[in-house]
This record gives sequence, C-alpha cells and structure tokens, in this order.
Amino acid sequence: MKQSFSKSILQSCLNVPGPRRELWIASLGCLIGSTLLILAIQLYQDTSSLLDEKEVAKNYFTLNKKVEGGALVNLGKNERTFSTEELNEIKSLEGVQRIGGFTRNQFPLTLYIWPSGKVGLGAAAKTDLFFESIPDEFLDFVPDDWHWDENSEIVPIMVPKFYLDLWNFGLAPSRVEYPALSTDAATGMPIELFIGKNRETTLEGRFVAFSKRINSVLVPKNFLEWANKKFGQPEANDFLFLWKDGSIEGPPITRSTLATLRNELEFKNWEISPLENPAERSPATQALLEEKKKTGPSRIILEIEDNPSTSFTSHIQKKGYEINREFPKQDIIKKAIQTLFLGMVGIGALLSLLSITTFATSFRLVVAQASEQAKNLLLLGFSNVQVSHVIFTRFLKLFIFILGGSVIAGYTLKSLLANQAIAYGITINSGISFQTFAYIFVYGLIYIFINQRVIEKSVGRLID
Repeated sequence: MKQSFSKSILQSCLNVPGPRRELWIASLGCLIGSTLLILAIQLYQDTSSLLDEKEVAKNYFTLNKKVEGGALVNLGKNERTFSTEELNEIKSLEGVQRIGGFTRNQFPLTLYIWPSGKVGLGAAAKTDLFFESIPDEFLDFVPDDWHWDENSEIVPIMVPKFYLDLWNFGLAPSRVEYPALSTDAATGMPIELFIGKNRETTLEGRFVAFSKRINSVLVPKNFLEWANKKFGQPEANDFLFLWKDGSIEGPPITRSTLATLRNELEFKNWEISPLENPAERSPATQALLEEKKKTGPSRIILEIEDNPSTSFTSHIQKKGYEINREFPKQDIIKKAIQTLFLGMVGIGALLSLLSITTFATSFRLVVAQASEQAKNLLLLGFSNVQVSHVIFTRFLKLFIFILGGSVIAGYTLKSLLANQAIAYGITINSGISFQTFAYIFVYGLIYIFINQRVIEKSVGRLID
C-alpha cells in the first residue's frame, strides 16, 4: 500500500507537459529509422537464403597461363600447361580447398546440331568445337544421364546455360530455319559428332544439362579418355623440324614418324630442332632416346574457401597466370544486395541516432520543467532512482509503442514486397524471422539504456 501510495505521489507530482514538437520529431525519426532497420535486416536474410537455395555458395575459379604475341610467334611454342610442381604449389596456397584439371580432346571435332530434327523442317547448325572434362565434384550438379561406356549409343554433353541464351536471343532471330529453344527442347535435339579431319567417325550426342558454373563444353571423363586414346593425334609439342644437309626438310614431323625413318642410310647424319627454336639443332638419333614429355592440364579449376586471399592473388600476379571467376552473376547480385542493405541500415541508423539525441534533449527538458517538484520529492526522502524511474517509465511507454509500430510497418512493407515478387516468379516468406526479432531486441535494449542513463544523470544534477 505504501509503495503504491509513493508511486501515485511521484506520478502526480512529476506529471508535467513535455516539449511536444521535439517528442513528435523524435518519435517520427525513431519510427522510420527502426522500420528501415527491420526491413533491411529481414530482406537481406531472405534474399541471401534465396540465392543460396538456387546455387551452392562456393567460389570457383579457372586458371590458365597467358597467351601473348601473334600467330607466328605462338605457332611453334609448346602448350602452356601446368607441371606437377606448379599444381602442388597452387594447391598449397591459402584458401584453396581443392583443384581439378581440364582434360581436352586431342582430335578434330565437328558438330551438326539439328534444332528441328533430322527429318522435316529446318537445317543443321554446323560448327567446329572442342570437348573438355573435369572431375564430377566440380560440376554444379551431376545429370541423371551423365554416364557413358563403350556400348552407349549417346554421348552426353553439358554446355553453359548462356550458350542457350545466345542461341535464343542472338542466332535464332537472325536465321529463319533456327527456332528458339527451351531447355527441354534443346535436350531433345539430335546431335552428330564427326571425329577426324575427314570425319572418319560419326557418333550421336545429346545435350543433357546446361551448367551455370562451368564455361566450357563438357563430356564425361571416361568418354574423353577413350576418344583421345582411339582418335587422338600427336600433340603440338611432339612435332620436330627435320634437318638434312644443313636445311629443313619439308614440314614438321612427329617423333613417331621420325622413328620410322631410323633405318635410312643417312639417318645418323640428320638433325632435328624444336618448333619454338628451329636453330637449336641436335642429332636425330638423340631425339629417339628422349622420352616424350608428360604434359599437365592447360586449364585448372579451383574451389576457394572465400574470396581470394592476398597471398593467393599476389602469387597469381607473380606467375603471370590468368584467373577467371566462373559465372559471377550470383556474386554481383549479392554485392548489390549488400550495398542496398548497408544503405538502408545506414539511413535507419542515422535516423535512430538523431531520434535518440532528440529524445534525450526532450526528456532533459521534462526533468528541467519538473525540477522544483523533483527537488522537493528528493528532500522528502524519495531516492534519485525513484524519481528518475517515473520519468523513464514515461519514455519507455512511448518507445515500446513506437517500436511496436515499426514492427507492424516492417511486416506490412515486407508482405507487399513479397506479393510483388510473386509476379516475377520469386517466392519469399512474408513473415519476420526469429533472427530479425533478436536484432530488434538488442537494438531496443541499446536505445532504452542510452535514454535511461540520460534521464538518471539529468535527475542527479538537481541535487548537485
């Protein structure tokens, strides 16, 4: 009873009008600022979750050695491949989780693509192409038809998704015989694979998937190993110039062709030189004693823990490698979302900070206007804490009302945006997550603590 009586005396004695204009400005700033913070935090969580569902949040890069100079300069050079030592060095760099090499075809390849079928309307799109393969664990997904053996009738092929986009929005509109294709239609197209310069071998192929990660035309690794073994031609670094009587004899020949000439009478007097340095001659007999150099992959794919570290980028620059991010579309979207998020948080935080300042000033005025009553109450034996608590309770009721309004406003705006997103084929939850409520709780505690300290200090100065 006594405690209730004390509270009623305090409330009636300290019930003085506050500065209305300042309180209205502080309330409006707090409402807008809090709403922006709630909306920014929730939208960032929703969009990040949406992107993570659509694509695995990993960083993949391709790496290759630079090609510089013109055609004549590069005609005789060896392939720019990675040695075992270089691969081990790259694998040991900070942030590199794993690496895999690209295996490429070693034979001429021509594709006939029949977008409207081989019988009836349309014509074949003809192109010289290449095949590559990588370990399956680096694929963004492994299609159901991604298998091949020597008894298979179809060679499965995976191409980048943007190849289909180029067809639909670039090539097809310019050619009346080429229709636009959905992914389902594209996977049903007949494809003929002609292998060899004179198309000695024909195989059937099909597009089985469209990758959003790998910028290459991929086939299963076991098919490419089989095809290279059966149809592969000598590599560029296995060609040599043959010298007879001090001059080059005919076009470059392979080491295996040179071996067939070893029984010629003048063979021991012949010389050979590498394509990249014709003047560097050596006996032809020595070339047969040398083992063919084992070459590594010319391109590698890396999975990196996060963004490239400083040591990683400095090593790449030092070695002169070229690095390409595989389809960074998702990262661009994430950066845009982060920029928008930071902008909204910055504006919301600024408005909230200004509202804290305005609230603090307003309640200093409240304490000043009630200074005579507060001093009398302190002289009557009421404590500093009791007096400041009454004024603080007045602020707390107002702040809780504003924060509740911010939650309602944030929820309403989020629901409107969620409904608008449905029109674009994007589905997001219209509610507010537990994590957002946790942020709101922490934000509210900080806001309340600052104003509580201001009120307590203002009341404490009355008796100094």
